[in-house]
Amino acid sequence: MVLTLHIGHKGSHHYLARVFDGRELVGEPTDHARIDEAIAYYGEHGAHRFPGVSAFAIWYDGWNVGEVALDQMCADAPDLANRLVVLSAVLR
Repeated sequence: MVLTLHIGHKGSHHYLARVFDGRELVGEPTDHARIDEAIAYYGEHGAHRFPGVSAFAIWYDGWNVGEVALDQMCADAPDLANRLVVLSAVLR
């Protein structure tokens, strides 16, 4: 199962991560100091918080990096976060 991880910037060192199944919010949102921390957190804890999940479609600021497997989220969190920030900045 693939869910959507949406990370929103809420202020200096404050990112709110929410998980959606389609348009329905599932679970409780979490707060993180950085985008890569949010990605790594859901890579590590996603299967426990959402049984059956194998990947997340990761979104930030209206841009996404596609569906990413949980193990790749843990291993590549800084690179995924950087790609999202660059997409957000360059394509506005």
